[in-house]
Amino acid sequence: MMNLECRVKHVLALTAVFATVAATAFAQAGPTPARQAGQAPAQGGAVQQLPTVDRYVVGQAQPPAEPGLNRMDLSLDTAMQIALENNLDLRAARMSPQAVDYQLTGARAAFNPRITSSYAYNNAQTANNSTLEGSANVSNLSQRFNGGVSQLMPWYGGTVTASFNNTRSTTNSTTSLFNPNYQSNLSVNYTQPLLAGFKIDNTRNQLRTLAVTRQVADLTLLSTIENTKANVRTAYWNLRQAIEQIEIQRRALDLARRLFEDNRVKVEIGTLAPIDTVQPEAQVATAEQGLLNAEITWKTAQLSLKRLLANGPDDDIYRATINPTETPALSISSVDIEGAVARATAERTDVLTSRKNIESAQLTLEVTRNQTKPQLDLTGGYSVAGQGGSKLFQGNRLPGGVGDAFGQVFGLDYPNWNFGFNFTYPLGMAQAKANYARAVLLLEQQEAQLKATELTISSDVTNAGLAVENTYKQFQAAVKNREAQERNTDAAQTRFDVGMSTNYEVVQAQNNLTASRLTELSRLIAYLNAIAEFDRIQRVGR
Repeated sequence: MMNLECRVKHVLALTAVFATVAATAFAQAGPTPARQAGQAPAQGGAVQQLPTVDRYVVGQAQPPAEPGLNRMDLSLDTAMQIALENNLDLRAARMSPQAVDYQLTGARAAFNPRITSSYAYNNAQTANNSTLEGSANVSNLSQRFNGGVSQLMPWYGGTVTASFNNTRSTTNSTTSLFNPNYQSNLSVNYTQPLLAGFKIDNTRNQLRTLAVTRQVADLTLLSTIENTKANVRTAYWNLRQAIEQIEIQRRALDLARRLFEDNRVKVEIGTLAPIDTVQPEAQVATAEQGLLNAEITWKTAQLSLKRLLANGPDDDIYRATINPTETPALSISSVDIEGAVARATAERTDVLTSRKNIESAQLTLEVTRNQTKPQLDLTGGYSVAGQGGSKLFQGNRLPGGVGDAFGQVFGLDYPNWNFGFNFTYPLGMAQAKANYARAVLLLEQQEAQLKATELTISSDVTNAGLAVENTYKQFQAAVKNREAQERNTDAAQTRFDVGMSTNYEVVQAQNNLTASRLTELSRLIAYLNAIAEFDRIQRVGR
């Protein structure tokens, strides 16, 4: 009878001890209806509870507070819009098409008219070598006023020039017919290549290749924009996941500390040996290390996102704590890998760029082929001249001036026609042939590069499609694992309630549950990123 009474007292004492320890360890958990009816009395008359399953839902965590920094709530769409406006790399990329526009403007300027003008003054003293002169020295003073215009024609490589030259000269020679003497000449000339440079030349080819380069610059800018958006999306979700990791590691640390405190209490009341606190204490140290690593990961992830969003170190975004407010939501997407490969091969920016490079190489090949021909130019011109001034007539000087010369010029009194041919042939044409051979090689290289690009696209798109399928399967597996961990935690709780398990096993089950929740979040983010990447990789290349 005495032994039975002792056993009952011992059981009641253990029950009170377990209730006290459990209540201390899980005071923050809310009461569950299943346990309210079975509460055990504790010392001091307080109502204590046994441990309950942590029902934290992943996606509710907030970033840690940083002293001196304001928190900035940010959705994914807002982050992308800020990046499109502020991203420094994108801002630099937008300048490339503008730079090509300036190159095009400069190339077109080659066909603008060029105006020339000149002035010359000459004063010469020469010894008299004529018996007709009355002076020992002959003085000649002349001034030239010349002007002209020339233009390279955008058709067939021709060049047109027009010039208007005027000279005024005076002398002390008594034999000069006009003194002062005014001479004017108006001429128009045209040079037309007939072989090399007729169909195409370097100047006209530069316009064609720059137009292609401008299209390539647009494709490159589009790729940069899409890749920037993809980088922002990845950095955003990485930050969201890092914040969740901190919360989950913090909860794991709390559970480890509660277990350690429970065991310490048991040691104090004599129900547990001191050596049994070593494992919980090591668990606390491991959880603290896990929390520290999570905080380091969070800081790195936040800095990566800020780098994409801020326009400088003084930007408010760069000096704020970013809170990604968006929660990843499952959106199932079907994958047509074969159709995606076909679309990407036809439309992706890098394959379009490769085709534009082939087009540019073909244009270069055309001009180098033309340059292997000899140079044969047809030249033709028309000019009129006039002369005027004070004219010597029968020993007297008749009045006259520059108007006489102009009148003869514009009256076409003294016309002059001319035409001719200029032929140039470098022996062997070695340089032109070498340039042509190099252009052929460049074209073949670009064609090979196109095939390599198409193969890369097929591989990239196929891998991206498989990634969508695989990440979805991994997400489903993570969901099943999380559900299993929830059932396992419930079972551990039930076993603990009936005295068939220890609180350490309950805590370990809860740690496994929190880890499975984070894994589920990671798999969901990976799946969403895979869908977005599958869409991006069909349109742009890296």
